[in-house]
Amino acid sequence: MEETPLYEVEAPAPEDATRARILDAVFACAERFGLGRTTIADVAREARLSRQTLYRYFPSRHDLLAALVLREEERLVARVRTAIEPHAELRPALEAAFTMSLKTFREHPLLDKVMATEPQELLPFLTVEANPVMSMGMKLTEQVLATRAAHVPERLRHRAAEICARVFISYAISPPDEANEVVAASLAELVCNGLSDHPGGQS
Repeated sequence: MEETPLYEVEAPAPEDATRARILDAVFACAERFGLGRTTIADVAREARLSRQTLYRYFPSRHDLLAALVLREEERLVARVRTAIEPHAELRPALEAAFTMSLKTFREHPLLDKVMATEPQELLPFLTVEANPVMSMGMKLTEQVLATRAAHVPERLRHRAAEICARVFISYAISPPDEANEVVAASLAELVCNGLSDHPGGQS
């Protein structure tokens, strides 16, 4: 059986088609020119839309890039949800989540290029406090912990989710050298041990 391509996604709903078309155009331009050199005019030309249409969807270039980063994060989250679904226990679920995240980071057609040549264009979207990427990673991890470690106090689950989200982001910026599965197993062990060693984390 052939593996589903990493970036094959369902067609957007009609009301989202133009937005998706614009973000696809940003992605294509960023691959071709780099994020820093991609302009609104480039994106409009690639999407075959007027600049006025682009501005109706995205008031500024910053909004355009932020939306692209968030869309890629949403695609990652969707893949992670699929990866962890078969696992009822916490440790294998975390291992699956970390493995899929690392795989996606390493195989992403744009991330490595941007981080190698123009990291200043991407880092603000990944490292600013309370950014949507961080929030999304925390929300997903908290959901995993809530369903597989319900006996752990909510405060501790929240802290563990924050740590995991920060690790996701740090590995997106600088992937580790070891195999995905090795890193994922080590991280899952650290998280699970930290939860079980806490007085409130005992089942």
